Amino acid sequence: MSGTEKAVQGVADTLREFWAHRPVRPRAGRKLGGVATGIALRYQIDPVIVRIAFVALALSGGVGLPMYLAGWLLLPEEGDEVAPLEALVNKGHSSMSQAQTVGLGILMFPALAFTFGSGGFQVFVTLAASVACIYLLQKNRGHLAPATLAEPPAVPPVPGAPAWDPLGAAPFAWDLPEPAPAPQPPAPRPRKPRVGLATLGVATLVIAGSAIAWSFAPWFTVPHVIGLLIAVVAAGLVIGSFVDAGRGLIWLLIPLSVAGFGMTAVGFDGPTNLGNIEPTPKTVAEVQDRYEIGVGSVNLDLRQLPDSGSVKTAVDADLGELTVHVPKNADVTFRCEASSIGELNCLGKKAEGGSVQVEGTDLGDNGEGGLKIDLDVLTNVGEVKVLRD
Repeated sequence: MSGTEKAVQGVADTLREFWAHRPVRPRAGRKLGGVATGIALRYQIDPVIVRIAFVALALSGGVGLPMYLAGWLLLPEEGDEVAPLEALVNKGHSSMSQAQTVGLGILMFPALAFTFGSGGFQVFVTLAASVACIYLLQKNRGHLAPATLAEPPAVPPVPGAPAWDPLGAAPFAWDLPEPAPAPQPPAPRPRKPRVGLATLGVATLVIAGSAIAWSFAPWFTVPHVIGLLIAVVAAGLVIGSFVDAGRGLIWLLIPLSVAGFGMTAVGFDGPTNLGNIEPTPKTVAEVQDRYEIGVGSVNLDLRQLPDSGSVKTAVDADLGELTVHVPKNADVTFRCEASSIGELNCLGKKAEGGSVQVEGTDLGDNGEGGLKIDLDVLTNVGEVKVLRD
């Protein structure tokens, strides 16, 4: 057997071991179905970290929702023989009713449709990363005995017994004075690994490297860089869960996940450049066919063009403010659009909200004749203005 085959076999064995010793969803201490709490107890990590991980996965393409539903269906509840889905095919008893199990199964369909319909390649990368995290947990902490939320019952002290003999084991010595506690030196506080600081350092390197690589590789857009940062912070949290450190990274992961979800929902797929451009062509030949920007503003000034001829151009942005100034006497045909959400003010025609569009023809102060301008001004999110000033 080759080295690759042995590695694949080792991964498969670890995942089979995970299934054989699956986490159990506790009845106490859970917020919803007990999936996050069960995973945390099984591998003796902080339940907050697991919950934040599910929230981050839900905000990153929606992967967290079907994964949580799958855990609810495939992990047995405390005291049950089998998981709800296994009980549905008569493999044992589960406290969840068949109607509830079928209801959760039905919820999986819209959850999967939303996830795979909107995420694309990102979904498969996130799923692969999730499986890798499960593998690492089982590989490194699968030998640990599951923790428990229940505290052992306290033994009540015997009435009249002194503090040093609460169970009354030596009543003949109760008249003796209480022994003075020996002074104990303060225990040195263990120094936690600086996982958070190291993660922030790697994130800074990712930002700097992406800024440099952006000039050579158009893949490094703002949404993609945010995705890389989410991956770095999530990896820091996973590593921190093993060494009880890095919990502060949660407060960095939440805004990054929200920003990544927002940009994924809007669907930025246009140009990748950032900044502000202010072209001012003076001849018809200088007018470009298209002015594009990823995030920023475009201020296109056409007022210095001659009074005759015709031009056709488009202004396009993912996120930002687009302004076009046209001559007072030009005949302008315009189409303005904000495909996701925005505000339009194009030669007197206004609209605002989600997926708005205005169009028309304005002949200027002198009526028909003179310079003809054909404009398309498009943005995903932002403000669009065509002004005659």
